[in-house]
Amino acid sequence: MAGRPLRYRKNIPSHLYPASGCHFHIFGDSTTKKNQRLKFRYYPALFVSSLLLGLVVLFFAQIWLLENKGHQLSGLQIVKSYVLNGIMALIVFFAIYIFRNKHRDLLGFFFLGGSLIKFTLFFIFLYPGFNQDGNMERLEFLVFFVPYGFASALETFFLVKLLNTV
Repeated sequence: MAGRPLRYRKNIPSHLYPASGCHFHIFGDSTTKKNQRLKFRYYPALFVSSLLLGLVVLFFAQIWLLENKGHQLSGLQIVKSYVLNGIMALIVFFAIYIFRNKHRDLLGFFFLGGSLIKFTLFFIFLYPGFNQDGNMERLEFLVFFVPYGFASALETFFLVKLLNTV
């Protein structure tokens, strides 16, 4: 059993007994700072693998749906969109991960700044190709925002985990 027992000698409840520096946890093992650091060390690898796997699955699912609906994929810049979102998600995550101890109060601003940079890069690299005909269609909108939404949701999930462990 992790921590100290529920009762010590003379039927005194453990929370009234002098503390020995250990904690009793009813659900699960006690978590030490060393165990938290070991788990925390694997966040980058877990994030990268989740991001790559998710983007690849979304990429093929989106291509399959577009082909089945009869859309032409050549002018959609779908590969460029997924690569741009994947690289930017990695940059934002590692910026947050590197500065997690120094600038803990600014991690949310790093995330928001990363989103601003993603939109800026969208308007620089993708929007001119989408807007050549003078009209941006829903399909062109979704080509960028499906990977953007997935990457942002994954970044948010890991940012919350980082903030809870730092």
